[in-house]
Amino acid sequence: MVLSVSTHASGSPVPSFSNADVPCAWPVESTPLKANVAYPDSNATYWTTPYIAEPGLSITVSGAFPSARFFGIDVYSSDAQSIVYRKAPSSLSDFQIVPDAGSQNPWVTAGALNGGTYTVRLSRAARAGSINTLPIAPRVPTAPLIPGLPRTTGFVMLRVYLPQGGNADDASVVPLPSLTFRRRGSATRTLMPCARAQATARGTSRIRSPKMRVLMARFLGGRDVFAFKTCDSLRKRRTGTTTCPPPLQFIRAGGTDTPFPNAISGYAAALYTPARGYITVVRAQMPQSAVAAGSAPAPWPGTGDQLRYWSVCNYVYKVPFPVVTAGTQMGCLADQQFAALGPGNTATVAISSVADRPVVTRDPASGIGWLPTSPTDTAARELVAVRNMLAAPGFEQGAMDVGAYNSPSSAAAAMGPYYPSATQCTTSTFAAGGVEGCFQSPASPAVAPARRRTRR
Repeated sequence: MVLSVSTHASGSPVPSFSNADVPCAWPVESTPLKANVAYPDSNATYWTTPYIAEPGLSITVSGAFPSARFFGIDVYSSDAQSIVYRKAPSSLSDFQIVPDAGSQNPWVTAGALNGGTYTVRLSRAARAGSINTLPIAPRVPTAPLIPGLPRTTGFVMLRVYLPQGGNADDASVVPLPSLTFRRRGSATRTLMPCARAQATARGTSRIRSPKMRVLMARFLGGRDVFAFKTCDSLRKRRTGTTTCPPPLQFIRAGGTDTPFPNAISGYAAALYTPARGYITVVRAQMPQSAVAAGSAPAPWPGTGDQLRYWSVCNYVYKVPFPVVTAGTQMGCLADQQFAALGPGNTATVAISSVADRPVVTRDPASGIGWLPTSPTDTAARELVAVRNMLAAPGFEQGAMDVGAYNSPSSAAAAMGPYYPSATQCTTSTFAAGGVEGCFQSPASPAVAPARRRTRR
């Protein structure tokens, strides 16, 4: 998602895989507890089915609309990038899906909460303006992100944010669709959702091919298949300087090397160095999101809505770029988790170790959220990201509207009043002066000597 570059596999021989190697739909489930890689949002669940884009193949996705804040279907090529085929994008957001005859889409029709069904097709028949049709593959096969998979590999992914009921593993909360494979001259084959959700990154046992199973497990585990480089390692040859932005300054994060990008999201992110005895504080005026809908579908956009969803997340800035978790505390705060916002819809988040958590953040009425720093990788730098998802027509000051990546000035100019700010101060400074006292303090371990970056 941010400040990283991926390298792809060379043309080495690959084993033979077929679509018969995947016996059920959605064998790969990504959550921070099951596959904590590549900057996930802990308020979302991602389900993926790999396939081989054989000539003449089409895949039909048939399901029921879930009860959630957001639902979307994306298709990716073997390099884990979005596809544009004959000007047809490979992403459909919930409100863009035309329901089956006799059904209603709850993101279009108010009160249509139950029973609505949809049918989406993956096909080379996709064209600009196609209804419920996504491209199944790019014109030219791409080098795979996961070394060892064929260049004709594709991935279809479901994204569900804030499902109603909370537990996305429960099929009654998020009813997963079936997948029907059709190819001229071959028998039609329908895959029902896998009976049991994967328990860990290695839980890809539903995939029959041992080789594919191992490759997918390595990917989900964030092993060497994520050949990412951090901004520190991308030094300029002549000057020896890095491409890293200044600490605590927000830039638009992402780029064409981000795997499995969410086409409708933008990210404003800042690097910092956590340290014992210090608090990192982030403050930002937030656009109006569809928070009034909570975890239920609602016609989009609602009155006054500027974004469908926003969140603030904290990540470890090293491979595999996991969201921070500390016990049961996840490293993301969704918009609806802020019991109170400050004047102008301002969100304030304090980030610290569990031991240094400010007492005031335990009071929901304080309006100050809290996120943990990593309790296990305390020497690594971290990255805090403000996620903006699905802008309403006319709203053009989100993170997705920033023209240049890795530029604080470009991000500030494009986002205007919604550009976040961040600072750091000691726990004693925060205790004495609160958020304002922290912003007035010059102390900043993000630019201090490395001796503060010790394990604890």
